[in-house]
Amino acid sequence: MNRRSLFGLSAVKIGKMIKDREVSPVEVVNTFLERIYSYDNKINSFIRVMEGSALYEAKKLEDEIINGHWRSPLHGVPFAAKDIIDTKGVPTTAGSKILNDYIPTEDAYIIKKLKDAGAILVGKLNLHEFAFGITSRNPHYGSTLNPWDLTKMCGGSSSGSAAALSSGFVPLTLGTDTGGSIRIPSALCGTIGLKPTYGLVSLKGILPLAWSLDHVGPMSMHVEDILISLNIITDRDSNAITDLKKELSDYRLHQEDDLKGIVVGIPNTFFYENLRKDIEEVILKGIKNFETLGASVREVEIPGIIEADRAAHTVLFSESAASLEIHVRNRPQDMGEEVMANVRLGMTIPATRYIQAQRIRTKLVTELAKVFSQVDLLVVPGTTVDAPSIESQEVSINSEKILDVRSALTRFTRYFNIAGNPVLSIPVGFSSQHLPVGMQVIGRPFNEDTLLRAGYLYQKAFPLTPFMPSID
Repeated sequence: MNRRSLFGLSAVKIGKMIKDREVSPVEVVNTFLERIYSYDNKINSFIRVMEGSALYEAKKLEDEIINGHWRSPLHGVPFAAKDIIDTKGVPTTAGSKILNDYIPTEDAYIIKKLKDAGAILVGKLNLHEFAFGITSRNPHYGSTLNPWDLTKMCGGSSSGSAAALSSGFVPLTLGTDTGGSIRIPSALCGTIGLKPTYGLVSLKGILPLAWSLDHVGPMSMHVEDILISLNIITDRDSNAITDLKKELSDYRLHQEDDLKGIVVGIPNTFFYENLRKDIEEVILKGIKNFETLGASVREVEIPGIIEADRAAHTVLFSESAASLEIHVRNRPQDMGEEVMANVRLGMTIPATRYIQAQRIRTKLVTELAKVFSQVDLLVVPGTTVDAPSIESQEVSINSEKILDVRSALTRFTRYFNIAGNPVLSIPVGFSSQHLPVGMQVIGRPFNEDTLLRAGYLYQKAFPLTPFMPSID
C-alpha cells in the first residue's frame, strides 16, 4: 500500500478498503499518525494526539475484521474531535487553561456513537477558547494556521477540526456551531461541514456555550462522509425530535443524478450585500452550477433579516455570559482577553432585550417556514471575505467598507443558528487570493436528506480543484 494514497480519500472509501482487507486499521492509524507528527508542527490543529489508545483500538478492530465482524462503514476509520467534546479519561480543555485538569468520566454521546460504530479517536483538536470566537487564535494552545496559507487564520471556533481535514491528518472530524463555528472554518479551509437541525444530534457531554444555539456536527472533505456520520450520530430518541413528531429514516444519497424538481431560493436582501466582489463572483457561479444540475433558481424575500440577525447576537452573548460568567468571576487571570471581553459584554445585556430577542426568533421561524413552502433549499455565501491574516482585527470589503473580523465572518451564519435550520457548507472555488470560498446550502428543519443529496451531487460534478493544499 502506498500510504500517501490514503490522504484525501473519504472515510467511507477507507472503511471499504478495511472491510475488503486491502488495508488494516493498524496500518491506517499509523499512516495518519505519521502525517500528524510530520506536519502538525506547522499547522497546530491538535491539542492532544492519542496514539496509545488509538493503536490499541485499531488492533482490536483489526482482530474483529479478521474474525468476520464488521460494525459499520466507519469500522477502523480514524477521526478527531474538537476539544470541547467530552472524552472518557482524556482531558477536555475547551481550549482554555481553566479546564486543563478536567478529565471526563464518560464519553459524550456523539463520541460514544462513533466509537460503537468502530471509528477510532486519534486526538483532540484546537479551537478558539471556550468556542467563543471566530478566529483561530488561542492564547493558551497557540494559533491554528490555515493549511492553504500559513499566514492566514482558519476561522473558528472549530479551527482545528477544519485544518486537520485539509491537511490530510484525518478523514473525519467533529465540530460545534453556535454562531457559525462549523461553517466558517469549513469555508475558509475548503472543507465540508454540516450544522444539523437543532436537536437532531445530542449535545450531551459537550460543554455548553449558548444552550439554545449550540449544535454539533460532522466535518470532512467529502459529503458522503457527512451522511454516513449523521446516520450514526443522530439522536433518534431526542425529546426535540419526539416533540416535533418527526419520523427519521436513514439518510441516503438518492440514485438520482441531477436536481430536477429542486427549487433553490436566493434571498434578495442582506446575504448578497457587503460581500467582497471576488467572493460574490464565485458564489454566483456556484448558483449557476446548481442550475446546470437541473435545479431551478428563484429570488425570495425573507422579511426581518436585520432584526433577526441582531436578535441572534443578543441571544448568543447573553447565553454565553450565563455559561462562562463563573470563570470570569473566579479565574479572570486565566481567561484570554478576547473571551473575557465577550463575556463581559454579554453580562451587560438586560433581560428585557433577551426576551425581546426570543420573540423575534419565534417570528423568524414562522417567516422561514413560509419561505420554505416556496423553495426546497436556500443558497447564500459562507463568509463576506476569504481567510484573513492570522492577526487581523479588521477586513476591507471592496476597499469601501471596513468590518471587524467577527462581523465579516459571522454575518451570514448566525442567522441560521437562531432559526435552527440545517446548513451544509461546501467549497465552491477560490478567491482572487487563491484561498477557498465556501457556500452555505440551507434546508428545511429535519430535511437533511435533500440538503445532503444536493451537496453530494454538487461536489461530484464540481469538485474543488486543487482538492487539498500542499503542506509537504
